[in-house]
Amino acid sequence: MDTIALPPKLVHLFSLRCAVEAPVDIGQGPYGQRRCVPIASGQVHGPHAQGQVLPGGADFMLVEENQTTHVNANYVVKTDDGAFLYIHTEGTRAGSPEILQALMTGGDVDDRQYWFHLHVKIETGHEKYKWMNDRVIVGRATRTPGEVAYDAYYLENTF
Repeated sequence: MDTIALPPKLVHLFSLRCAVEAPVDIGQGPYGQRRCVPIASGQVHGPHAQGQVLPGGADFMLVEENQTTHVNANYVVKTDDGAFLYIHTEGTRAGSPEILQALMTGGDVDDRQYWFHLHVKIETGHEKYKWMNDRVIVGRATRTPGEVAYDAYYLENTF
């Protein structure tokens, strides 16, 4: 008889808010419209990390014809206790073309009108945070004019 393992539970890792600069439109390429959204600053707060998002990161997004957006962001967080976390996020923002177009042009859209989930990968050499290197982390994101925010959760075994 096959047994199925209990599904993992989601545990809140942190919440992140980033101020972003105006997108740089790279143009229509072979896979869609490429845009670069520079990350200016931000804050991280939560049960497992507190700190600042350092300037210099960016999201190199790919936008399909129907406005579905695939994000690919890289940035660094400096925790309040001096650790550096390299964070890479990949995800998809989907919804109706009208809602997605409003998001692309800076419109204020209710986050219940679109789907925006992330896979979050963290790398660090700091002893206190090394456990994050091996976790599966997912997030639910929102986009407002000038800001991207997400709540990150890691998967934990249930017993």
